[in-house]
Amino acid sequence: MMLFAGRVQDYQVTGLFRDGEGRSVCEERICHNMSKKEAKMDMQMYILRAYSNSIDLDRPIKINCSPVTKSRVAEY
Repeated sequence: MMLFAGRVQDYQVTGLFRDGEGRSVCEERICHNMSKKEAKMDMQMYILRAYSNSIDLDRPIKINCSPVTKSRVAEY
């Protein structure tokens, strides 16, 4: 169990993409108790489900993921 203790934490994940009309859209979430890879995949699936009718699939989805410190969690 201690082997994976450092990898699972809270992440602030930001997804940047364009809608069908070319406008930039920024979606931000906090993912709790996940690895960085899981947080990125979760955000990508969320964006594809939530914006399935309006997302421009010809442009890439950029996902930024950064660890959340205890003081930043209190803000949300």
